Order: sequence, then C-alpha cells, then structure tokens
Amino acid sequence: MNEQKITEKIVELDTNFMEKYPIDDGTTAVFALINLTESNNEYNITVGNIGDSRASLYKDGSGIALSEDHKPNTPTEQRRIEAAGGYVSMNRVRGNLALSRAIGDRSYKVPTEFEHDKKEVICCPEYKKEVAVANDFLLIGCDGIYEGDIFSFETAIKWVSEKLKETEDLAKITAELLEECLARGSRDNMSAMIIQFKDGTSYELPDEYIPGPYYEGPRHSEFQKAYKQFAENHGVSLEKSFELYSQKSTNTPNSNTTQTTPVTESSEVVIDNK
Repeated sequence: MNEQKITEKIVELDTNFMEKYPIDDGTTAVFALINLTESNNEYNITVGNIGDSRASLYKDGSGIALSEDHKPNTPTEQRRIEAAGGYVSMNRVRGNLALSRAIGDRSYKVPTEFEHDKKEVICCPEYKKEVAVANDFLLIGCDGIYEGDIFSFETAIKWVSEKLKETEDLAKITAELLEECLARGSRDNMSAMIIQFKDGTSYELPDEYIPGPYYEGPRHSEFQKAYKQFAENHGVSLEKSFELYSQKSTNTPNSNTTQTTPVTESSEVVIDNK
C-alpha cells in the first residue's frame, strides 16, 4: 500500500468537503485496506486512523489494537498544535475540540498557509499494519462504542468473539453490539463493522430490513430521504418502518432505545462525535 498516495487522497477529500460545505463541523474516520496473499492464505491489513474511531484485530485468541486515538494532549500532537499557534486546554484544542485530527473542522485548519500536516488540526491518517489468517476478525467502530467504560479494545473484541460461538451472522452480532452499548449507557455516535477473514461464498442468509429511529425536523432532511429510500428498497413503507421499529424497541430487553414514534426536534438529543 502506498500510504503517501492514500494520505494525498484524504487531504483532497478534506479540501473538497470544506469547499462544498461551508460549515465548521467535522468527523473522525478509520479505514482498512486488505489484500489476500493467495500463496499462503494470509491477509495483509493496513489500517488508517484519523481521530478517535478505533480498529482492532482478533488474532490468536486476543485483541490487537490497530489504531491510537488522536488526542490534543498527546505529546507529538500538542507540539504540532502549539507550533501552529494554538494551545491545549482541558485536553482540548483551544479548550474546545477533543480531537487533534479530523476531516472538516475548518476553523482549526490554521494557519491556512501551513502545509496540511503542520496545522493545528490535520486530516492525515496514521497507519498500522498487521497480518491476519482465516477466522481472525477485524472490528472497526467509532467512539460511542468505547465511550467511558462502555468497552475497551480488549473487552469489545472478547465480546464479539464470544458471540461468534453462538452465531455466524455478523450483521446480527454487530446490531447486538450497538444495543449492548446503549444498554451500558453510551450517548455518543455509534457505527461498527466486523470483517471476518474466511471464504464467504456459502453465506446465504437472506437480506433483512431492521429499521432504526426516525428523526423529524428540517435539519434532518437528507437523513429522512435516505431513511425512506432504504425502506422502499426493501418494499417497506415509512409507516411500516415506524411500526417495525416500535415492535423491535418493545421486544428488546435491557435497551435504552425506547422511542416508538418518530423523534421530533424538541425531543432529540444530539451528541457530537467529538
């Protein structure tokens, strides 16, 4: 993998995002590039991380961290921030931003004349490499999974590995992982992906539509369009989605996800992913 070329594409993405959307918002990112070495059936993994989303690998019965959180008070990050004229207070950039690397967050991409890797906040990934074999798995997720004492690298990997003894359905395990995070009190953004290294040609479980909560209000217009389109792609109306979600919430034990109607602007709690 040419890490320099990947970083250049990320910088291009960051620039295009800030040019297209004149807002101060930003996001973390974590990604994995995987190549199968057919000669010895090994999988070469390159993980790139920007911010505090995380990737970890289950290998030989234990978890291996493939990312490190980019926090402003990390010595190397703090030195860059201060060299760019910024400061770190309360473990945050200028006392506000809890991350030292992100896509977007234009007001922290200063001084503008500095190189992309010399600014207060940068979008450059840090990379880690590892080799996996059949039946190892990779867990990628954002910080809502690891918030506070919800999960650590090790406990999240162990939790998934125990679930794999019960079912091979990775989608089901991923959904249960997010439900478990809610039950443990997570209030931050949650996205997760599990990649198991094995021949998946025999995987024939049917596609299943499982709706989540629906957010009303004009600021969620793009989400509403995507939600409706996703439901229609599975032959389900918006009203039927609400009904299915209501049934799911009622039947899920120990879940904090209890809305049975669309969430309105007045009742929504918006938690930033930083």
